[in-house]
Amino acid sequence: MNIETNVDGDVPVCKVNLHEDTDRSASHSVVSSIAELTGRDPNDLDPLWDSVDPEALDSFVDHASDRSTPCRIAFEYEGYEVELIGARRLRLTAKREPLSSPMP
Repeated sequence: MNIETNVDGDVPVCKVNLHEDTDRSASHSVVSSIAELTGRDPNDLDPLWDSVDPEALDSFVDHASDRSTPCRIAFEYEGYEVELIGARRLRLTAKREPLSSPMP
């Protein structure tokens, strides 16, 4: 999988072209990409369904792809904002930690 990393402001943004890997579902690509970025085994990540229903995600993306329907879905997973844009583009943006905690 080819992950392109850029910087948007001071936040790393990773883009994955899912056209290169048509054998995997969108949900599998999300988990694999996060595992690759974090250097972790996919089995060590939190279950994806804690953030989004994987079957619904795959169905949504497949339907958009079959119909050439523009779509965008976003959710948070493992410290990243995950965006699926169109049928086969995945954008992963590392969530920023607050500089300090709010004052009581």
